[in-house]
Amino acid sequence: MPRTFSHAFLSKATLIAMFTLGAMAVPATAVRAQPATNPATAQSTEPTLALSASASETVAQDTVTLTLTRELRGDNQVDLSRSVNEAMNKVRDKAKSDKDLEVRTGSYQVWFERDNNRPVQPAAAGTRTADAKDNGKADDAGGIWVARGELLITSKNMEKASQFAADVDEDMALDGIRFSLSREARETIEKRLLAATTKAFKTRAQDAVAALEFGGYRIKSLRLGDVGQPESYQPRMMAMSAAKAGPAIEAGKETVTLSMEGEIFLLPK
Repeated sequence: MPRTFSHAFLSKATLIAMFTLGAMAVPATAVRAQPATNPATAQSTEPTLALSASASETVAQDTVTLTLTRELRGDNQVDLSRSVNEAMNKVRDKAKSDKDLEVRTGSYQVWFERDNNRPVQPAAAGTRTADAKDNGKADDAGGIWVARGELLITSKNMEKASQFAADVDEDMALDGIRFSLSREARETIEKRLLAATTKAFKTRAQDAVAALEFGGYRIKSLRLGDVGQPESYQPRMMAMSAAKAGPAIEAGKETVTLSMEGEIFLLPK
């Protein structure tokens, strides 16, 4: 029994020594990690070519923006501002009550307009004439205060927007009409143009490869861009009737263009 124990002990020790010597005999270079090559950062020797393609579609503008203004002139700046504000608040509240109308404030200005045709009499400092502008009142030398405010009414329902302008013309006058393409309509059109633009880019790339007698191509980079170009158009308007009918307006058209620019690698045959 003691002999068996000693034999087993020596065998285990021998095995440990063998593994230890074997590990020490492994060259250091055998376990050194080799740097990996990243294909994305590798320098390509293939020639590159810049290309561009585009697709367009002309559609009717679906949104109208009406500019309503209130302008008053007088001797008292404070009274004029108060009157313009009251008119704007009244029209704004009326527009907010209609879900088809979007209202926002445009420009708002108050300024003193001097009458340059009237001779200016010299005045001593501290007199009523010299301090008129500081007091918010027109002076005796000739001049007047002007207050002007704007509201912008936007809607896809052009008939309703036109009628709204007629309903509030006693408070604010129609001063301008602008047509545009809504964001929703533009996004729908651009989705349709994306397929056409991509096809046009591929066709141009294939034509270039064939003309230059290469074997194929692969894309290096791509960029998308969009351009909206309204056609030259003057909105048609008719005067409002006594029955408070809104002006007859007709939207123009707009050309939406989606462009694609990029670079390709030209591959050998």
